[in-house]
Amino acid sequence: MIIKTYVVNKVTEAYPLIVQDLGTEAFILNTKPIKTGGFFGLFRKRLVEVVAAADHYTENPTHMELAVKVEKPENDTQNKLLKELSEVKGLISAIVMDEKKTIPTAVEKWVQRLREQEVDKEVIEYIIKKMKMRHEIIQNLSTHEIEQLFLTIIVQLFEEGKAKDTDSTPFLITLVGPTGVGKTTTIAKLAAARVFQQRQKVGLLTTDTYRIAAVEQLKTYAGILNIPVEVVSNPDELRKSMEALKGCQMVFMDSAGRNYLEDEYIEEINQYLRFDAPQENYLVLSMTTRWRDMRKIVDQMKSVPIDKLILTKWDETSCYGVALNMVYHYPYPLSYVSLGQGVPQDIMKADPHFMAKKILGVDENEAGSSTPIKTII
Repeated sequence: MIIKTYVVNKVTEAYPLIVQDLGTEAFILNTKPIKTGGFFGLFRKRLVEVVAAADHYTENPTHMELAVKVEKPENDTQNKLLKELSEVKGLISAIVMDEKKTIPTAVEKWVQRLREQEVDKEVIEYIIKKMKMRHEIIQNLSTHEIEQLFLTIIVQLFEEGKAKDTDSTPFLITLVGPTGVGKTTTIAKLAAARVFQQRQKVGLLTTDTYRIAAVEQLKTYAGILNIPVEVVSNPDELRKSMEALKGCQMVFMDSAGRNYLEDEYIEEINQYLRFDAPQENYLVLSMTTRWRDMRKIVDQMKSVPIDKLILTKWDETSCYGVALNMVYHYPYPLSYVSLGQGVPQDIMKADPHFMAKKILGVDENEAGSSTPIKTII
């Protein structure tokens, strides 16, 4: 055990000295008023002697509290000291904790930006941790270096969370998700890219018979693209419709957007996804959805076999943090992002640099919509 004695003007002055010498797990053994100096017993200065101890010094304590132990008070002065110790007992813990968590001003600017973008707290903590692993003394970096460090780490997160290119080609691609996220328009964009870029024969299929407008919209797109379209009102009709589209190289199926909180809707989706053919299922979510609500949607659909993720309506929001939250918290690779209503131009493969710059608000002039189709898919 290490024991040290401090002579100070008041007890509170001893706390930072104790923490510095003995660590935050130190405890006070005793305090008592003393008088020092003077001349022949005159003009002596009244001080406080503080005796503290620690079993060992630690830089990473499991808790931030100094245990206080004072002998039974013998007079009013010691009573006052005991009261003072009791009042500041918690204060020193808070001060030490705040000092540990202090973020350099240049970093705090970007942390605040992430908060404004609704990036999840856990994600922000992860980013700061990665920064400290790369640079032990962050405050020595320039403003530009800190910006680039944030950008690099966020790009890396998106790189790890984006869909990877594969040689396998599914025959059936199904889009699922809540109502209003733009599934029908997204299907038209993907189908058009296949028709115009890869010269493939594509078919469309919709199960969204709850909205007449959705069926008519898909039929309109099919007419423009000169491709076949089938309407399925229940899972039992799916095989017959797929037989009618067997001459296609790829079929895109649009599912009904219903209340994601209803278990019946989830079961209905699963029935359509049991078709025996090479297929991929995309979860489509809107960037205008709050993160709290988006988590509810994804968690409710955990029984649905999701392969990849599409995030729509990037052009309708100024808050992009949900995209980073999704790739951090969920295992669904981010495949495409939708940038507007234009068919087929307003969709692109998930671009980590594009998304990271959107979140940080840097080089935003480079991130416009209406991306030329040759750069899309």
